[in-house]
Amino acid sequence: MDIEARRARLRDRRAAVLEPFETPVFVFFEEDIRANYRTLRGALDDHYPDSAIHFAVKANYNPGVLSILRSEGCRAEVYASGELSAALEAGFDPSELLLTGMNRRSADVERALEVGVEHLLVDNATELERLIDTAEATGTTPKVLVRGNPAMEVPTHPEVATATRETKFGLDIESGRAMAVAERTVASDAVELAGVQLHIGSQIRSVEPYAVAAREMLSFAAEIRDDLGVEIDVLDLGGGFPVPYDEPVPPATEIVETIATTVRERVAAHALSHPTLFLEPGRRLVGNAGTLLGTVGVVKETPYASFAVLDVGTNAVSSYWPYPVYAVADGEPDRTYDVAGPLCYTGDVLSEDVALPELAAGDVIAIDRVGAYSLGSASHTNAQPKPPVVLAREDGGVDVIRRPETPADVLEKAEVPDDLR
Repeated sequence: MDIEARRARLRDRRAAVLEPFETPVFVFFEEDIRANYRTLRGALDDHYPDSAIHFAVKANYNPGVLSILRSEGCRAEVYASGELSAALEAGFDPSELLLTGMNRRSADVERALEVGVEHLLVDNATELERLIDTAEATGTTPKVLVRGNPAMEVPTHPEVATATRETKFGLDIESGRAMAVAERTVASDAVELAGVQLHIGSQIRSVEPYAVAAREMLSFAAEIRDDLGVEIDVLDLGGGFPVPYDEPVPPATEIVETIATTVRERVAAHALSHPTLFLEPGRRLVGNAGTLLGTVGVVKETPYASFAVLDVGTNAVSSYWPYPVYAVADGEPDRTYDVAGPLCYTGDVLSEDVALPELAAGDVIAIDRVGAYSLGSASHTNAQPKPPVVLAREDGGVDVIRRPETPADVLEKAEVPDDLR
C-alpha cells in the first residue's frame, strides 16, 4: 500500500482511531500485520516449505500485536525474561519459541527451560557452560543453535549490522571459536546440537548478503559434519528483511527465493541433508503496520526555517530512520517544514524539509511506518508519559492495546528517602 493509500485510510478512520484518546497515539493496522505474514509465509511455501518464521519480538513486544501473528501460525524469537513474558501473554506455545540473545541470566534461561522452550541460541562459550549447568539442574535437554560470525560486509547502518568483524555478536568461524563451541555442545549429554544460526543485521537493502550468509553457514555446517560427525537439522538465517521508508527495497518473495536457491545449491555441493530453515523477521512483519499521530500545536517561523511543533517527538519515535511524514487532511503540499517535537533539546526534530500543506494549530500529522522498534525505544524524556496504542481491526473496529501512561506511571518506581521528604 503506497503512501497516498495509507493516508486515505487514516483519513477515513481518523475519528475512530482518535476517539479514545486524541493525540499523540500509535495506530496499528491488523490487516497490514496479517498481510505481511501471509506474503512471507506464502513465499516460503513456494520456495522452501520446510521452514518456520519466528517473529523477532524485540521489534514489537505488545501482546496485542503478537497475538495477531500467533493466530496466523507465526512462532516467536525472544530475548530473556521480558520478551518471553510478552510472548507467553500473547498465547504462544513455549515449544514455538526460540530464545536468543547474549549474557542471559541463569534464572532467565532456567525459566525458559522450565516453561518448555526447546531451541536456544548460544552466542559464546561462557553461556554454553551456563546452559549446560541449567539444563542439568532442570532435567531438560535443550536444542542448541550455535551463532556463527563469518565477518561479512553488511550493507546497512553500522549500528544495526550484526555479522561484521567488529560486532559483539556471534562466534568467529575463521578462528575456530565457533567450532570449539559446537564441539563442546556435541560432547555434553545435557544439550543437543540442533543447528547453526547467523543474523546479519537490520534493514538489509539487497538480496546478495542473504546468499553470502547461507553459503557461509552451510560451509560451517559441513565442517561440523566432517569434524564432529554431526549433521545439523536447523539452518537459522535470522532476519533483517527491510521495509521501504524513502527508497525501494527488495520484496520478501525475492529475498526468500534467493535464500532457498542458495540453500539448495550449497546443500547439494556439500552433500548435506536439507535442513529446516528458520527465519527471524521483525521489521518486515510490523514496520509498515504502525503510524504515530501527533497534532500541531505551534507553527513557528524563524529566519532560517519553519517549524511545525507537534505534541509528541523523539520520546515516542526516533529520527533514526527516514519515516514518511505527511498531513492526514487533504491539501496541496506546497510548504516546507521541519517537523519537531516539544522536548527540551535541539535534536527533537522528527524530519526536516518536509513538503506539507500550509499548517495551523490543530492539524494532525502522521509519522508513518513506525511499527518496528518504536514502542520499545520510546523514552520518558522530560518525564513525558508514553502514548497509547490502538489497533485498527479488519472489521472496522478499534481496540485499545496499550492505555496511555500518566505522570504517576512515569514516577511509579521512584522513591524519596524519608529524611528528604
